[in-house]
Amino acid sequence: MMKSFVHPARALTAVASLILAASAGPCAAADTTPAVLDQIAAANRLAGDDLKTPLFLCRADSGAVVRQALEQGSGRWIPPTRVFDNLFYIGNRFVGVLVVKTSAGLILFDSSSSRAEAEQHLVPGLIALGLDPKAIRCVIVTHGHWDHFGGAAWLQKTYGARIGLSRADWDMIGREPADSPGIGGHVAPTRDLIVEDGQALTLGDTTIRLYVTPGHTPGPVSAILPGQDGGRTHVVSLLGSVAFPPSLEPTPTTGGLLAYDRSVERFAQISREAGADAIFNTHVFADGGLDRLAAAQARTSGAPNPFVIGSDAVARYYGLFDACLKAAIARPHEAADAGKPTVPPR
Repeated sequence: MMKSFVHPARALTAVASLILAASAGPCAAADTTPAVLDQIAAANRLAGDDLKTPLFLCRADSGAVVRQALEQGSGRWIPPTRVFDNLFYIGNRFVGVLVVKTSAGLILFDSSSSRAEAEQHLVPGLIALGLDPKAIRCVIVTHGHWDHFGGAAWLQKTYGARIGLSRADWDMIGREPADSPGIGGHVAPTRDLIVEDGQALTLGDTTIRLYVTPGHTPGPVSAILPGQDGGRTHVVSLLGSVAFPPSLEPTPTTGGLLAYDRSVERFAQISREAGADAIFNTHVFADGGLDRLAAAQARTSGAPNPFVIGSDAVARYYGLFDACLKAAIARPHEAADAGKPTVPPR
């Protein structure tokens, strides 16, 4: 019998301590330096009045914001919500699952944080939305932390779902001990699909493009996917990570800040070339997703889709994200960081 239970308080404490540790490297005093202040100012200009939520990433203590979202949002479940005609969110105010409905079954981005959440929230949420859990064909795990892969092993065993991660994050999960904070005592899925950079994933009438975007972990997976709304197709840009690693260079469990910066610059260009006019992150607290979900729940027939923010806003979002990354890079870092085996926040 598969055991995947980890006491919630213990799991949250472990991850919260990692978030604080990761945010403790660059010191707050460094925000008086011109290089950092210039990037923060650029991010604020790009945010305008409509993209202020992700500006927390520019703070030297951004990890504390993630910790607060974790502690306050993990137990506050959002009603299963239709995001587009073919896209749905099932999760809480911290993290959840994006469900893609196709003519040949369901693709999930992430799997819930545990077997219990998958059983008690994800599956009932699918049913409430009129979707059949038995139609789950594939789960793309955005990166190898337990709040994203925690329910994957159960979905794999129960529904025969194929589980996909990048090779780098499969490797990371495979070498981390079960009691490490990134694994959190959860059962990892059996190694299955390896997501390749630029891969096209087609199921029935739907094709999704997948990209490996190192930074938060060695190999997060981001995606470009279609969002159907009233007969019109929009392009959704999904970034597979949020929190910043504490070091410039890669470690066994992160891609490092420099790689993260390159990934965001590249994925911003990919999103622009794809014509993306919407964004999504399974950490819905991080990019304004909570407000958009609330608006989607209250949306009346014929009203604009709150997730369609326009190509200019998508470009500004990635621009401010990148400016915050550059601010983090400009803060002081320990010389030893490049070789330190550091476990990142979730």
